[in-house]
Amino acid sequence: MKGYALQSSGLTGRKGWIIALIAVLLVPLVYAAIILTAGWGPYDNLSKVPVAIVNHDEGGMSGDQPINVGSDLVADLKKNNSLGWDFVSSDDAARGLKDLKYYMVIEIPRDFSKNATTVLDENPKKPELKYTQNEGLHFMAAQVTKNAAAAIHEKLDNQITKTYTKTLFAKLSDISAGFKDGAYGSGKINTGAGELHKGTGKILSSLSEKAPDISLLADGSKELKSGTGELYRSLSGKQNDIAKLADGSKQVNDGTNTLLSSLKEKSSDISKLADGTQQLENGSGLLLKSLKNGSGSIGQLADGAKQVDGGAKKVAGGARDLAIGAGSLEAGSVLVLNGLKDAASGSTSLDSGLAKLEPGSKAVADGAGEVNKNAKSLLAGAQSVAAGLDQLAEKVPGLKESPDFKKLLEGSKAVSGGLGLLAAKTPDLKAGAEQVSTGIAAAKTGSKALNGGLSDLVKGQTAVNAGAKKLSAGANTLSVGAGTLAAGTETLAAGNETVNSSWKKVTDSVAAINGGISSVNKGNHTVESGWKDMTSGVSTLANGTKQVADGNQTVKTGWSALTLGANKLDNGMLQVSNGTQSVKTGWEALTFGLKKVDNGVGEIESGSNELTAGLAGGAEQTGAIHAGDKNIEQFSAPVKLAGTAIHKFKAYRYANAPYILSLALFTGVLLLTLLFDLKLPENLEVSKLRFYGGKLGTMAMLSAAQAAIVSLFTLFFIHSNFMNGISMVLFSIFASLAFLAIVFFLTVLAGNIGRFAGLAFLVLQLSITGSSLPIDMLPQGYQTLSKFLPLTYSIGGFKAVINLDNYASFWGNTAALAVFLAVFSLLTAALLLFKRNKPAHSAEAAA
Repeated sequence: MKGYALQSSGLTGRKGWIIALIAVLLVPLVYAAIILTAGWGPYDNLSKVPVAIVNHDEGGMSGDQPINVGSDLVADLKKNNSLGWDFVSSDDAARGLKDLKYYMVIEIPRDFSKNATTVLDENPKKPELKYTQNEGLHFMAAQVTKNAAAAIHEKLDNQITKTYTKTLFAKLSDISAGFKDGAYGSGKINTGAGELHKGTGKILSSLSEKAPDISLLADGSKELKSGTGELYRSLSGKQNDIAKLADGSKQVNDGTNTLLSSLKEKSSDISKLADGTQQLENGSGLLLKSLKNGSGSIGQLADGAKQVDGGAKKVAGGARDLAIGAGSLEAGSVLVLNGLKDAASGSTSLDSGLAKLEPGSKAVADGAGEVNKNAKSLLAGAQSVAAGLDQLAEKVPGLKESPDFKKLLEGSKAVSGGLGLLAAKTPDLKAGAEQVSTGIAAAKTGSKALNGGLSDLVKGQTAVNAGAKKLSAGANTLSVGAGTLAAGTETLAAGNETVNSSWKKVTDSVAAINGGISSVNKGNHTVESGWKDMTSGVSTLANGTKQVADGNQTVKTGWSALTLGANKLDNGMLQVSNGTQSVKTGWEALTFGLKKVDNGVGEIESGSNELTAGLAGGAEQTGAIHAGDKNIEQFSAPVKLAGTAIHKFKAYRYANAPYILSLALFTGVLLLTLLFDLKLPENLEVSKLRFYGGKLGTMAMLSAAQAAIVSLFTLFFIHSNFMNGISMVLFSIFASLAFLAIVFFLTVLAGNIGRFAGLAFLVLQLSITGSSLPIDMLPQGYQTLSKFLPLTYSIGGFKAVINLDNYASFWGNTAALAVFLAVFSLLTAALLLFKRNKPAHSAEAAA
């Protein structure tokens, strides 16, 4: 750093300091001298930019005139030096592109002129001009060559259009002559059309007169066809009916013959039927008489069965009471026997028990006697019923086979059997009951001498107990048998009642059958008589149906022949009707078509008259068209571009001056800071503000001198009026001071690092502050960033006084730079207030 500080010990003397200072002051001047003094611009040497032209065009024919657009273009390019044209082969052009010799190769294809002549063809083809551009060589050159290709394209467009126009105007004279010839021919067509119109009028009149007759002929044939069709349809429709009539009459004849044969065969059967019904009537009378004779016995049988049923129900009731008493007797005897065995109850209990048993034993004995008596009576009645039923079955024929009667007979026999069993057991029942009653009486008597004969009493009671068990078993058997008897007698009574009712129904039915058989017998005799008469009539009918069948067959044959003839007649009339309809339709079509022809001929006559007038007018108008070179030029390029440029650059340096001046001033300030040591000395004799203020003041005077020198030098090459010149000098000084404030702050803040940051800050601004591209063409982010960069406003201010002569923009940019000057000055002051003193050698080492 000692080599960069403006210290007396770091320099070779005051002479060296002066040389360094002069060098730094002249650096911005060097920038301006190199760039702004040049008299050339980016477009001054375009003729040295190499562009290859390869022409393969083989030419073409535009009408009768040969054209070669490619050759014309080459000839035109050889006359101008807008670029460095080099006319080579396709191989040389490709080699030149590869060797980076050419910025662009333009190729004219073989069919270029030929395609240019297809503008009026059905499928026109556009001529294609091909070019290959090497943009990598230089961006500006690429833009220039691209614009040159667009200019060539426009030139070719105008040239081809001019060729088209010449060809078109050349044909206008031929068109004018054709119009004249057409007008003459159209006049002849008009005359001929008039004659043709008269002839078609006559033909149309004749056709119209005959049209009603043709219509009548067609309508009459149509009606005749309708009548023949109706006749045929009627005959054809009845053909099946006639056939059915013939077949039906034959079938009727066959049926009557069959009926006659059948009647004759069945005559003997009818006689037998009449005899059989007579016998049937006699047998049914005998049956009816037998049923009436047996109806009294059947009634008596039903009444007896009812009585038996009543007695059986009483026996069943007595048997149930007997079973209950026997059960009580058995239970009492058990108690007595147990009491006797235990002898615990004493004689008082024994007397009480025997007193209770005695009435029951008497009732049982009496009931058993009643049952024995009634059982015998019931047995005799049941046996009488069964015997009566057997006698009835023998008297009435077929009664044995009756299911109801069988059930009745079986029930009566079951009742008789049950009563037999009951009657066989009732004597035992009676004897047991009497034995029980006797035993109880003896027990009662013996109980009085209980103290002396207890052992005899136990024996007697044992006998009583055994008799009571027999009595209970017999009573239960008697109760079951009495129940069975009661059920059987009830069934017997119901069966007898059913038999009685059925007997009456059978009697009534047999009476009705007998009456019917009598009627049938009478009818069969009548049928026998009528059968004979019917046989005679059917014989006569058979003869008649045969005659009808023969006649219908003859009708069928004749109807078929008539239908066939009607069909032929209908087919013939169909052809006649179709033919007349075709004639009518053709006549109408002919008349209609002739009307169209007549109208068309009239229109041709009128149109040809107009065509003659139009062609004559067209010939006159096309003959008056001017086809000079000026007209063709106007037709091929009808629009002329007229423009005015304001604030036009007098030379390329005028465009570069704002950017070069801003860059030179910022660079000069950066170099100027290298001449001053901005580190605080170790033994500072003045305040920091005064120290740095003195440094800044010196640097400000030097930067102002830099700005004055470079701006005054620039004025010799950038010619401007007096006020703009003064403004440019003052603005240069002000911009230089603003740049100094920025760089001074960065240097005080970070020393050499701050200087490097200032250099980086300058580089950052080079491409986004409107130097190479307008700010409006930058991306949106860069546009926003440029608003916060000082070079944006220094370049804008120089543009305002050098090129635009716009003081509103000048003062706006000056104000923006003033903001930068104020802000960084304040930042420097704030930094100095808070900056601590450091030893000079430490600061130097850190730097």
